[in-house]
Amino acid sequence: MQIWALILIVYFIGAFLVRDNFSALFLDSGGAWWMALIAIGLVIMAFAGPIRNLMGSMSEQRRRAMFALAALFCIGGIEYINVERTLRAEQMVAETAALALINGQEASINRSWDGQFRVIAQVNGRDVGLMVDTGASLVLLRYDDAVRAGIPIDQLDYSTPMTTVNGKSFVAKYYLSEVMVGDVTVRNVRAAIAQEGELHSSLLGMSFLEQLEETVIQKDRMTLRK
Repeated sequence: MQIWALILIVYFIGAFLVRDNFSALFLDSGGAWWMALIAIGLVIMAFAGPIRNLMGSMSEQRRRAMFALAALFCIGGIEYINVERTLRAEQMVAETAALALINGQEASINRSWDGQFRVIAQVNGRDVGLMVDTGASLVLLRYDDAVRAGIPIDQLDYSTPMTTVNGKSFVAKYYLSEVMVGDVTVRNVRAAIAQEGELHSSLLGMSFLEQLEETVIQKDRMTLRK
């Protein structure tokens, strides 16, 4: 009967050590765990007399068996804590990666046959072909593309001078409500609208690109991240 009482004491102490709350306290509190160790020590001290009497009345074989059981329990408890620590670390990494995926926006643009980076973007919810131009300060839309994007052409004021590849011209300043390239979205984008017949290709300029976290070119691929 005494041997089973000692086993039960060891069992309940072990159950306390490996229970979720204690392991979380031991791993996460950064200092409060020693209070739990003191409590366990007090429990052991309270039973020190009976345990000593019990061990004295045991045969050598039973004492060795008890020490072996205690050693196995300690090894198992340490392994449990190590495994839980590893699982917690892996969970934190997975949650961080998931959060980055949810919050981040990314788009890739392949180099076109003419060496330029061209993409079909969503301008005010409409498909518009754009050529990336880091030398352009604004997003610059062709007249036809502006019409396609639902911009009220008849209300524009073509009084802003601008120099393009075709020479000096006058454009109309305008704010686009939204420009989307792949999963990358920028709102309230400063833009300019070219007059009819004065621009061969609409440009994705710096008023869009400067709102991104980074623009990376690797060989024939441009990656936009926001």
